[in-house]
Amino acid sequence: MLELGSVWLKNCRGFSRRSMLTLGGVGAVGLALPQAATAMPAPLTDRNCIFIFLNGGPSQFETFDPKPEQTADIRGPYGAIETNVSGIRISELLPRLSRQAHRYSIIRSLTHRFDIHSPHHTLTGTPTGSTTMCAVATMVRGARGTLPPFVRLGVQMVGVGGGRLGAAYDPVHVPDPLGGKVALPDFDAPQHVGPPRQERRIRLMQEMEQIRRAVDREPVIALRDESYRKALSILTSEEVHRAFDLQQEPDRLRDAYGANKFGQSCILARRLIEAGTRFVEIKWFGEFSGGSAYDAWDLHGAELPGLQRMETQLCPRFDHAMSTLLADLDERGLLDSTLVVAVGEFGRTPRINSSGGRDHWPACQAILISGAGVPRGTVIGESDAQGAYPASRPVSLPDFTASIYHQLGLNPNLDDRIRPFAGNGQPIPELS
Repeated sequence: MLELGSVWLKNCRGFSRRSMLTLGGVGAVGLALPQAATAMPAPLTDRNCIFIFLNGGPSQFETFDPKPEQTADIRGPYGAIETNVSGIRISELLPRLSRQAHRYSIIRSLTHRFDIHSPHHTLTGTPTGSTTMCAVATMVRGARGTLPPFVRLGVQMVGVGGGRLGAAYDPVHVPDPLGGKVALPDFDAPQHVGPPRQERRIRLMQEMEQIRRAVDREPVIALRDESYRKALSILTSEEVHRAFDLQQEPDRLRDAYGANKFGQSCILARRLIEAGTRFVEIKWFGEFSGGSAYDAWDLHGAELPGLQRMETQLCPRFDHAMSTLLADLDERGLLDSTLVVAVGEFGRTPRINSSGGRDHWPACQAILISGAGVPRGTVIGESDAQGAYPASRPVSLPDFTASIYHQLGLNPNLDDRIRPFAGNGQPIPELS
């Protein structure tokens, strides 16, 4: 990756600082992207993905699998509301999404054994994986036009990206959707260097690289060439810079997504998909409050007011951004070609703990999935009465991973390039 800097990461044992090299920033030149007409379901080869990682582990009870009939120590302080799809209820903390249920499905029976704060098993399918599903899809599908095919929005997730495929398949990283122009420290030209002179520098560098390739054919050279090519295309392409600009979006629409980093990341993701990017990962932005920091949806309750944060911060921001994203994609004819997934690393315990929160619980979690051929307004699987274990249609992590590839039109059983990353899962038939 291509950004110099460092980031603070947190798990339940505290904070650690990691240095990293990645690409950061956003464009600062305007573009009003045209509104697409309503489209027929896209061919499998044209499918995109917006993969939202709700780090910290959202509670299924306060989102998509409420248990209003249970006692207060299980159901929690919040009730359930009807959605606009008969028979489906979700938490009262998600009123806007309750009116969008005709645009998504809920999986209520995802189950696995990994109870650690980590993006690895969620984004790659295995607890030790380093190659995200979006990186594998990028390898197979490649770029569309000059836009980077794979973009990550939010605080860097160290150790997951291109992984075993190499740095050439790392995402272009945007730490903050409001953070200014594209920042390329190794390639950005000084202010006194005009476009013609910069173009000559680029041609000279390309000629030098051709000479190096003739002398040394090692794979590391190819990876460096690809990284240079990616960086140079971002530096020189007006189309790329325009696609990253949010200033030309109507204020009304930006407000509907939410005046916060997650909401603006969602509208930027839609903008990138519309402009030609194939795959966008969004990492939920953790917040700082009263000098204490926490890992987003992690709600043990020991250091903060437990589940209250679901009501005051987390669910309202998620509800505004997700409901607007789904409607915006659908109205522009993009939802049929864009898989949207919102998932954390695990669920939360069936009983509220003594601190007023819920602890890690990987045995059962609920997720939202939409677009790219996913049936609308359905529920797949059910948890038991306590929300502790799947009662029907358990979905394993390998099955979830296989389903993501399948909805993107990728078949691990037929494509040897995908098989090493897909495990032995089977696509969920109810999603097709």
